[in-house]
Formats: sequence, C-alpha cells, structure tokens
Amino acid sequence: MIKALPEARAGANGRPAARYVTLDGMRGLAAIAVALFHFDIYLMPHGYVAVDFFFVLSGFVLYRSYLPRFRQGLGIGTFMVQRLARLYPLFLLGLMLGLAVALQQIWVADPHATAPSRLATTMLFNGLMLPSPAGLPYYPLNVPSWSLFFEIVANLGLIVLIFRLPRVALVAICIVSAVGMAPIILRNGSGNIGALWGEHGIAFMRTAFSFTLGVIIAMLPEWRGAPDVETPRASGWLGVMCIAGIGVLLALPVPKEWIAAYDLAIILFFSPILVYLGSRTEPVRFAAPAAAFVGEVSYALYAVHWSFIEPMRAAVRYLGIAPIPAAALFLTIMVTAAWAAVRWYDLPLRRRLSAMLRREARGPRPLGA
Repeated sequence: MIKALPEARAGANGRPAARYVTLDGMRGLAAIAVALFHFDIYLMPHGYVAVDFFFVLSGFVLYRSYLPRFRQGLGIGTFMVQRLARLYPLFLLGLMLGLAVALQQIWVADPHATAPSRLATTMLFNGLMLPSPAGLPYYPLNVPSWSLFFEIVANLGLIVLIFRLPRVALVAICIVSAVGMAPIILRNGSGNIGALWGEHGIAFMRTAFSFTLGVIIAMLPEWRGAPDVETPRASGWLGVMCIAGIGVLLALPVPKEWIAAYDLAIILFFSPILVYLGSRTEPVRFAAPAAAFVGEVSYALYAVHWSFIEPMRAAVRYLGIAPIPAAALFLTIMVTAAWAAVRWYDLPLRRRLSAMLRREARGPRPLGA
C-alpha cells in the first residue's frame, strides 16, 4: 500500500462516487499504527501488517476509480504515468529526508553512517523508485518505501492483467498466494517480512493476495444495489467500529507463539472483512471530519515518518519522557509534518504535474494558435 489521498473516483457505472470516509479513517489509523510500530514496537506490535490492509484498500479503490476509464480506452502508459505522478512526490520527499539524516551521520563521523559510495548507489536506484543493491533493505534511507515499490508493481498488474481477467482467475491468484505465503509467515514467526533482499517472494505473494482480494471486493454488489450501481451508503456506528477495529487489531498483544497465526488471520480474513464493511457504511456525522483528515494525511505520514524516528528517540531519552507521552509527542509532530507536506508540497506539485500531463495529452499547439 497503500496509502493515498482520495482520488477523483468513479463508480463502476462511470458516475462520480461519494468519498469513502470510513476507508479514509481506517487508512489513517493504519498509517498511524505503522509509525508507532517503528517508533516503539510495544505500543503497536502488529503495525507491520497494516501494509496488507493498504494493499486490500488499494485494490478496491483503484478498481472502482479506474475501471470506467479502462473501459473507455485508458492506456497502460497513461495509467502508469498518472500513478507515478500520484506516488512519487511524497516518495521523493521521504527519500530526501533519509538522505539528509545519512549525510548528517557522515558529517559527525557516526560509526553507523553509510559509506559515501553505498549512499550514491542507493540514491541512484532509489531515486528511480527501484530497490537498491547497496544494502539489505530495498530502501535503506526510508525502509517503509518497500511497499510503495510493490504498489507500483500491483498497479502495473492491474492495468496489464487484472482488468482483463475473469473473477475465477482472480480468486485463483488469491488462493495460490495465500497457500504460498502462509507457511513462510509461520516459519518466520510473524508477518513482519518482505522489506529485505531475499524476501521478494513473500513480498510479491503478500501484495498479490491482498491487492487482488481488494479488487474482488470492489466487484461485489452494494448492500442495496447491483454490482454496477452506486448506492448511497448509510452512516452509523458500524463505520466508527470499522475504523476502531483496524487499530485494535494492530495493537492487540498476543503470546509470542501465536503471533504468526494472528498476523495471518489479519492478512487473510480481518483486513478484507474490514475493507468490505468499511466500503459499505460511513461513520456517524461527528466522526466524519476526523476520519477524512487522518485519511488525507495518511500517505504523507507513511512516506516521511522514518527519518524522524531516531532524532525523536534521542530527544525523548535526553528529556526523560515516558513511553506513552513520548509516543503522543511523536505522533503530534508527525501528523503536523504530514499535513504540512500535503498542503505545501504534495498538492501543489501534483497540480503542476497534472496540468503538465493534460498539456502533453492535448499535444503541441498549432503555429499561430
């Protein structure tokens, strides 16, 4: 996952669809869980499984958003350029923040600093959104970016293959991926696997299972309509329960011997169920603004939080702040930084990119025009 601001969506019938506020809130809480897991694993012990939830959500949203455009002739190149324009700006910001931290470590002669030659190789590959061969993680300067690479792979699979496959073939992809990844996760002892070289097989299977299942969920009929008809979604406490549910699942401590099975249950069952329920109901009115806000900053929070972790840990150790207040301070700073990144960096840059793409789509102006 993913992990993105709401896009201009269309229903399966091509008409504009209302915003999925419950899904926004769930995405935001899942991004918070990832940040907390990286800052203090004990506060969100299963935060890494939020990635699988992001993939389910991405499959659902992109299928609903782009199927009408695909039916109208959307090409592979145009689709991938649009997706890269959406994902790359914040990816690049996270990468540059990681570079700044690495250069600071070199400047102060930190024994853990990355060698300049390896740093140059990392920037060359990661700058192109490709995994770097210069370290064990695919993205040494911003480790969570591994899921963005596999998101791009899934997006390519959507436009090249998934839109063209019958539902039975999509079900087969899910079954094969689930059968392949389950024993690997059980042997590993948890679902926290896929971000390092040598783990690309399980990363592909996690992506294929969850993203394809999200597409299948998007194909299912609404509770009050046919598959190709957008129907108004009722608001109520079920929407709030879905948002809270993803947070509870990722925070719940379980005995060590049950971690792998519990993670598998989240990946195989709970994440898809929550996306299904969350896509068919909205939160009560007073909770909707908060859900929409955390959804809007979720991708930025996911993309940039990594570089803040060690400086924040050092600061709270120096100040002697207890773990819970330290986590609250970390989240406050990170949500504020994510909001600023969205408002003053991501949105303006994406507007310029969209305008440029529209100009290129229209072609050069005739002489004298």
